[in-house]
Amino acid sequence: MNWQKARRILAGLALVASVWLMSAALKMDWLSAALLVIGSLLLLVTAVLLLAPDTAFKLAEWIAHPFAELFYPSEEFEKPPLSYLLARRYSQERKLEAAVQEYEKILFYYPEERDAYLEVIELARRVGDEELRERFEGLLKVRDGAAIRE
Repeated sequence: MNWQKARRILAGLALVASVWLMSAALKMDWLSAALLVIGSLLLLVTAVLLLAPDTAFKLAEWIAHPFAELFYPSEEFEKPPLSYLLARRYSQERKLEAAVQEYEKILFYYPEERDAYLEVIELARRVGDEELRERFEGLLKVRDGAAIRE
């Protein structure tokens, strides 16, 4: 048996003993019940401490999540925000492969972005890559044909 199961079993036993002591204390007069109530509370604290490693982080995360969302919005986006900055930067620096990669990312998430097609075609013309230019002109024609049908 691993330590985690042993802690849970011990916590359960401490909780049962705490309830038993408290119920026994309720049947006594107030002064003679004091030791049983103190013992019951000690067992209850022991049970909580034994379960704390399993529950404290989950409970803290559950409580803090709404507040954390105020400062750090959810990291799950359907698609990244549209930005041409990196693609244009690579294009200016004549890093063809990196620029094309960035434009392809833009077109993957935003296939309706006509400017991205035109900028890749212009980049291909500047560097003299006819194959790349023809490929993106074809993709633009397919995109425009699909847009007309809709």
